[in-house]
Amino acid sequence: MTGKTIILGIFILTFFSCNSNRRNDEPKNETPKALEDKSYSSEIISKRSYLDMIESLYNEVLRVDSDLKTLEDKITNLGKAKSDSLDRFENFNEKNGLYYDLAEKRISAIKDSLLRDKLKTLIINSLTTYSLKIANHKELMTTIETNSITISDLHTSLKIVTTLPIIEKFQADNFPKSQAIEGYIKQQQDALKMTDTLFKKRIPF
Repeated sequence: MTGKTIILGIFILTFFSCNSNRRNDEPKNETPKALEDKSYSSEIISKRSYLDMIESLYNEVLRVDSDLKTLEDKITNLGKAKSDSLDRFENFNEKNGLYYDLAEKRISAIKDSLLRDKLKTLIINSLTTYSLKIANHKELMTTIETNSITISDLHTSLKIVTTLPIIEKFQADNFPKSQAIEGYIKQQQDALKMTDTLFKKRIPF
């Protein structure tokens, strides 16, 4: 785990702890919309969109939490700015890569082996020089991808730690009693007993 990941992880835990304390001081909210409608839950399950529940709960918190809103705006802006920041180099690098690929294919078709070998050496040396020129850019691109993965992982984690207290509160406030289930089991037992009695009266063996 990198130092950046640890720092970001500590930030999220601290942020979550502060938000938890803040929520404890606020009046109790009504049941979130994502949890109050049974048909909605069934729809989620039928469509296998299990993440929708987390997204819905998170979005409800997002509407009233300015810190989360600021973070979401930052992440959205990162997505928009990425192409603007990388497109020029990626297009440049793609054109150069295409040139070297085509050059190697054409050289391989040359019948004169001596000339072919000289051109291969020429292209290899040029490609080596080019690779050294773009080494820093490649390293920066790797850093961007690593940061993107870390942000994505922590973003997902933030959504979970933000919504977990909501589902736990829902459990505490709405935990169903077992009487209805126990009553149904009693009906099963009565039916089972009657079925067994009638069966034994009628068995021919």
